[in-house]
Amino acid sequence: MTLSTFKYMLLLLTLLFAKIFAFYFTVPNAFKVSVVLSTIAWILLFFLIFTFIFKEWQFGLYCVLSIALFADFLYFQNFGTLPSVRHLILLPQVGKLGANIKYFTSFLSLLFIADLIPLGIIDRKRYLSIRDSMPQTPKGLLLTVFLCALFAVAPLVSEKLKPSQVFNRYGFLAYHIYDLTTAFTKPKEQSPTVVKENTQQPLKRKFWAIASKKNVIVIQLESFQNFLIGMTYNGQEITPNLNSLLRRDSIYFSNYYQQTGAGNTADAEFVSLVSLHVPGEEVAYEKYDTIELYALPKILKDHGFHTIAMHGNTGWFWNRSKIYPNIGFEEFVSLEKFKQDLVFGMGLSDLSFFEQAAEILKGYQEPFFSFLVTISSHTPFTLPQQLKSFEVLPEHENTIVGNYLQAIHYADYALGRFIEKLKENGLYDRSIIALYGDHAGLYPFNRDVKEIMPQLLKKDYTYRDAMNIPFVIHIPGSGIKETVKTIGGQIDFLPTLLNLIGIDDQRFTSFGRDLLNTKEGFVAFRYHLPDGSFIDDERYFEVSKDGILQSSIAIDLKTGLSLPYYECLDGYKRAIQQIESSKHILNSYIQAVATVE
Repeated sequence: MTLSTFKYMLLLLTLLFAKIFAFYFTVPNAFKVSVVLSTIAWILLFFLIFTFIFKEWQFGLYCVLSIALFADFLYFQNFGTLPSVRHLILLPQVGKLGANIKYFTSFLSLLFIADLIPLGIIDRKRYLSIRDSMPQTPKGLLLTVFLCALFAVAPLVSEKLKPSQVFNRYGFLAYHIYDLTTAFTKPKEQSPTVVKENTQQPLKRKFWAIASKKNVIVIQLESFQNFLIGMTYNGQEITPNLNSLLRRDSIYFSNYYQQTGAGNTADAEFVSLVSLHVPGEEVAYEKYDTIELYALPKILKDHGFHTIAMHGNTGWFWNRSKIYPNIGFEEFVSLEKFKQDLVFGMGLSDLSFFEQAAEILKGYQEPFFSFLVTISSHTPFTLPQQLKSFEVLPEHENTIVGNYLQAIHYADYALGRFIEKLKENGLYDRSIIALYGDHAGLYPFNRDVKEIMPQLLKKDYTYRDAMNIPFVIHIPGSGIKETVKTIGGQIDFLPTLLNLIGIDDQRFTSFGRDLLNTKEGFVAFRYHLPDGSFIDDERYFEVSKDGILQSSIAIDLKTGLSLPYYECLDGYKRAIQQIESSKHILNSYIQAVATVE
């Protein structure tokens, strides 16, 4: 005796609905009654189609949806969003993807696909028994399906929604349908009025040219977050060497934020060196690889610096070997040019990287500008056993938080060795060293992070905490010890550094400001928070992920109390204008190159 078509469809739907509830309950902040109901409606519609119109293909649909839930769950734990067709071109850039998948795969995630094999055996037997007596398509079903589909699709096309907003309003299935239908359509380019920030500097600038004629060493620290500064864990300093730099001859920017997009590390480089916003869903180093930009390396090159970039990964990774010459780097030392004595995770170990970098710099003519990008503290933060020197509490072992602290401690140790090597080589006193985190390593969208971090910090752990990264400028012999609390972001890095070096160059376009000489701070966020989200010296505004402004988070930073959303609309508008103006400027460069060709 075989299951009837109705009973079989009911069995599959029951199992699938259980998976859907599990998915929305375990993905942080994803469960909404309206989203669940919308997803169920889409599922019912597809099951009608694949049962009666395509004749008994419901198990195939069940497999596709189960695998989609499994993939979405793993991807969300790693990136805080759902996978997109647009991101398929980025797969070669995610490094050893297998390690990440293995790390985030759990018993819960396997439940999404654990029943596929036994159900497949049942489905095969059932199909063989009924293949000669397929059920007839009920009368009126085609019209019913058409009307339901029209009703379901209408909200997706009636509003200009972004993919993340579709997921947060209508669920994962609507998201993938929307993503597939829009992935290959080019959005209509608008020509907004370019709004430039008022970045006029005072006549007498604070700390102007105090680091002139010095070498400039910029270190972009992988996944470093600001909460690490000065923090102890289990009786140990997490970043003792970075803490040591802050104690003397340093300017520390305590309210500094990431402004990266889908490119993460590469986007952090772009916004810091170019001082314009990244595109968000696309990677800046991929989208803008054909244009020459008057960026920090080119500015310093024009002022007599020798410019060199170093990274412990391959030259093609994130398109660096192509983009670096276009922004002014004369040399690029990638993994292929280093001695590969200890390679793990995403590339050359930080300790080997820094020691070799110090030797390379010793032979360069001065002044030089070197840009060093670290890699050992990259997700999933797994170190070889012999490099682990940080004692993690038993309850945090093999968690993303425990592994993160372990990796950061090693990266900090490697940084300390680099400083010592600079001193040994006689470069330390003749250089200015700027360090900043590229982006967060621990985001609230991860289940372990959301559970463990509030325990460590003794407070809620939010996106504002996650996206707060350290920015330190160390000037040996200056006697400066200052903390700047003005709100700033990576877009402010370039003008702030130029002030210290003593370069007043009006040829570059920037939406950043010199954080040492500005009266106000403002940061427009991208990608990890919806466009329009911002933080300034008085307010924090986080646009709701479904795009509904009335549901957004608005906080008065002085009192810690909630604000009505409409009291932040001026900052929302300013953030959108800044992002769109930046996009327009960069696209105009692309069009200029295309016209010449």
